Amino acid sequence: MGREIDWALFEKAVELTAASVRGGMGGEKSQPPKFAADVFTEVWGALKKASEDLPQRGVPGFSA
Repeated sequence: MGREIDWALFEKAVELTAASVRGGMGGEKSQPPKFAADVFTEVWGALKKASEDLPQRGVPGFSA
């Protein structure tokens, strides 16, 4: 997988994690910080697995 696709997946995993744990962190009787880490790990793994099904990008330019 290309580096730019890997970076885009990482950014999306961060966004999804932030949206998922919003409201459940930082307050009294809230989830521990490890909860956010666990959510990120699961989201990152799911995105990486799903990206394996994406078609490979061709090299830009003219084909021979």
